[in-house]
Amino acid sequence: MENGSSDSADDSGASTSASTNSNFEEATSPDLLKNTPSNIARLEDVIEQCKARHKYLARTQSPSDGEDVRWYFCKVPLAHKELSAAVPPTEIVGKSDYFRFSKRDSLALEASFLQREEDLLAYWWKEYAECSDGPSGSRSVSKDTESDDLYLVEEERVGVPVKGGLYEVDLMRRHCFPVYWNGENRRVLRGQWYAKAGPDWIPLREDVAEQLELAYQCQVWHRRKFQPSGQFAARVDLQGTSQGSHALFTGEDDTWEATLVHSGGKSVKLRRGFSTSGSSKPTQDELRQQKEEEMDDYCSQVPVGHLVFMVHGIGQRLEKANLVDDVGDFRRVTASLAERHLTPYQRSTQRVLFIPCQWRKGLRLSGESAVEKITLDGVRGLRVTLGATVHDVLYYMSPIYCQQIIDSVSSQLNRLYMKFLKRNPGYNGKISLYGHSLGSVLSYDILCHQESLSSPFPMGSVTFEAVDDQGNVANGPCQPVVSISQPEKSDREIGHHVSFSDEIVTDDPRIENEQASHGPETDLEGELGGNTASAVGMVDKDKLISSLEKEVKTLKARISQLEKCRSMTSQITETEDSNQTIQGEEPKSDNKQPILRKNTKVQNEKENCYKPYIRYTKLDFKVDTFYAAGSPLGVFLALRNVRIGIGRGQDYWRDEKIQEEMPSCRQMFNIFHPFDPVAYRIEPLVCEEYINIRPVIVPYHRGGRRLHIGYQEFKEEISTVSNAVASRVSYLKEKAINVLQPKGKETIEEEPESSHKEERSYGSLMMERLTGSEEGRIDHMLQHKTFQHPYILALGSHTNYWRDHDTALFIIKHLYRDIPEEPPSDNSEPIKLFYERDPIDEETPLTCSDRVLIREFSRKVRKHVKQ
Repeated sequence: MENGSSDSADDSGASTSASTNSNFEEATSPDLLKNTPSNIARLEDVIEQCKARHKYLARTQSPSDGEDVRWYFCKVPLAHKELSAAVPPTEIVGKSDYFRFSKRDSLALEASFLQREEDLLAYWWKEYAECSDGPSGSRSVSKDTESDDLYLVEEERVGVPVKGGLYEVDLMRRHCFPVYWNGENRRVLRGQWYAKAGPDWIPLREDVAEQLELAYQCQVWHRRKFQPSGQFAARVDLQGTSQGSHALFTGEDDTWEATLVHSGGKSVKLRRGFSTSGSSKPTQDELRQQKEEEMDDYCSQVPVGHLVFMVHGIGQRLEKANLVDDVGDFRRVTASLAERHLTPYQRSTQRVLFIPCQWRKGLRLSGESAVEKITLDGVRGLRVTLGATVHDVLYYMSPIYCQQIIDSVSSQLNRLYMKFLKRNPGYNGKISLYGHSLGSVLSYDILCHQESLSSPFPMGSVTFEAVDDQGNVANGPCQPVVSISQPEKSDREIGHHVSFSDEIVTDDPRIENEQASHGPETDLEGELGGNTASAVGMVDKDKLISSLEKEVKTLKARISQLEKCRSMTSQITETEDSNQTIQGEEPKSDNKQPILRKNTKVQNEKENCYKPYIRYTKLDFKVDTFYAAGSPLGVFLALRNVRIGIGRGQDYWRDEKIQEEMPSCRQMFNIFHPFDPVAYRIEPLVCEEYINIRPVIVPYHRGGRRLHIGYQEFKEEISTVSNAVASRVSYLKEKAINVLQPKGKETIEEEPESSHKEERSYGSLMMERLTGSEEGRIDHMLQHKTFQHPYILALGSHTNYWRDHDTALFIIKHLYRDIPEEPPSDNSEPIKLFYERDPIDEETPLTCSDRVLIREFSRKVRKHVKQ
């Protein structure tokens, strides 16, 4: 992660104080301020070598003296255009109002602060003067036009990364702001002087701390005198605080102490430099703070090895819905589970960064205002809730708003990825997508159109014919026949086109490609011979150019033909009008608009159609794994008459109208709760043999199966074994009868060789394509809780995936699947990646029940090792 500020490197160097030596300037370059383990480890040395740091070192041996500076951020966000220097009127910040940054984050902030200390302090005091009305006056929001400009380039700000790179700190404006989502600015405080509050030390306001630091540098305790209270101490009146507030310094050089006296006479002990709580039993707040700091320190040391974009579904328009909070909960759950279920070596090798993709927050659809106007007042709250949730599904199913939604998701994903690359140049880790609810459908559709960047809007075949006022079908040569239907599988069309019957000239050219919408056709065996080889190839540019040239010639000839047809049509129309005039009938008015009538039967395959097209934006990254949680994708595909495949499954599905598509990802998983009313299975749409096969049970995060799930599986296993035994006995009985009967020449038949390997079905090959393994599965079902009614569980099951421990553990285990539990020995071979398979692994027995196979496999392993 890059550290630094929004200013350029040149400006940073120019702002360095004259007392800062050249070694420190070189050491605090942007490359050093990246949150890598080696760089963070050197930050303490860098700070110690800085001349600007020398004045903050402890000068006495007093217990009240220290030099450890810690940085804090405020829990309450700043108001709109509120300046950080608009400090609260109390001298001591609230105990629960501020949270500490981790030690490593504080080191990074302090190193950057010392490099430009003079400029940063000058800017802060300038803001302090602008928003203050006097020593005891109230603070207000600045109205300066210069400060207004600070918020115009919010998207371009880059600061010191903290909290695992999810937030950054702008030291000039003392703002802590989120990087990957739009959020409020939070005040940042540099803690140098602290006040005792119970067992904890709480930082003082920076303006108060600056006055105390000046008194400390002057060793004000040398000028002690008797105070009106009778105490022998040096008094320092504090400006900008409540009237009468002051500090008293007592003692000698190595025994001095400081006390803050409020206007009411109450006093608290002060100290210079951060100190942990002196209590042997820390409070719950302190334990939580320590846990948060440990996690932040871990994130600052371990590089990101896997990036996961979290795409939300319906409900983000609700007032209490917040994807950032949901992803934050998921992040905390995964971090807690990783500590218990991953080895230290695995956690030290890489970490996973979960980033929310808020595609709905800034999206405004024109239909929303119209829907709001027609909403009834009865049960208004329920209607608003339904409108903020279910309506998103209807908008996506509409050809009018589908394009806007797809554009919003794609642009957000690319924007987040570019932000990440800007802060992590040269990143070569993996990237995955996590889609919840409708978000899984959006992610899937985008992944299916990474090769062909356009597709017809998925809807059923509907034909509209023009009819007159009396309801008669107008089949004249000039009457347009408009139909909305699915395209042929061999079409690859780009853009939006409108075409009518042969008698009407097309508005836009229709561009066809010989390639299928899912990509160029390839040999099926060649596509799957490498287990995980991609079934979608890149389009040959030469072939595409050649095809387009042929299409242009065809279109020119077609236009010429249609122009001739139009001239003939106009002559026929004039003749009909003249005949009607002779017979006493009034000619048909040309300005009557045809009425469209629905006809569910398509006239013929060559009938020209109106096809709304959706343009897809190509993602700037390759997706490793696609996780669908609580996904209605299955029912969407079923309604579209779509199956997941590479376009060769018409015979397998025994339906020529079936269309196939394949997402551009290495693996795909469908995670769902058994009582989730929105979730559906996907495997039967890939391989029909899985219709009667149960989904895989996701393990319980505390180990194995829940009691009732294990008992249910035990009963099913007993039933399966009983059926298998009965079938075997019946088979042996029939075989014995056949052996005892006399055999004639005509009854003697050679039994087929049992060693002959059965041919795999098309669906099983597609399953392997989507999972990367011959025995891989897509559908994974969570275990429901014991003794709870299904309808009660259904109420919260769809929204509980963000906080579900079983879901989080399943994903974490999969994300770390390629990292060994223990570090390899020095003499061992390099670690093989998941796609580099050993030939012996292909012959590994699926179970350990066959001892003969185990001995044979062991013999092959020993032979392979000797070689």
